[in-house]
Amino acid sequence: MKKITVIEYSNETALISSILFLIFGIILFTNPSGILNFISYIVGGILIVIGIFNILSYRKLLKILNVEYKSKLILGVILIIFGLFVILFSSLIEMTFRLICGGWIIYTGIIRLIETLNDKENKISFISRLIISILLIICGFYVALKTNLIFSTIGLFIIIYAILDIVGYIFYKKKF
Repeated sequence: MKKITVIEYSNETALISSILFLIFGIILFTNPSGILNFISYIVGGILIVIGIFNILSYRKLLKILNVEYKSKLILGVILIIFGLFVILFSSLIEMTFRLICGGWIIYTGIIRLIETLNDKENKISFISRLIISILLIICGFYVALKTNLIFSTIGLFIIIYAILDIVGYIFYKKKF
């Protein structure tokens, strides 16, 4: 009978993953453009490698089986081109992501502003909803115009999560 080894997710494993998350969050918060470039290189490289494998697979099918399966060739070329695009234009991808997120926040703020202006019955609720909708519009413009704000914010949330998880581990260890 074979012996099966089970990897258990222990408290020490949770602590190590929290420390790794903390390091990643700090790097993402302090250098979001560097992380974005790194991720772009990794994703672009993976796409290029998959594209090359598709082209080689096409050549192998053609050579060994004498079968033309052009979709592998076309997919391979498209993946290589897309991989190069991701590597060369990582700042364009960041800008597009930032504009989409900022535009969505602006859109939400404008919709809430229109709804607030159409419903003026409750003065206290009207003022607070008006302030919130104007703040949403301002935040949307800030997100759209501020470079790497979204990735810095994600990094900040990762840091907070990791610190809370580490503190929870410490209190859990003391309790037991």
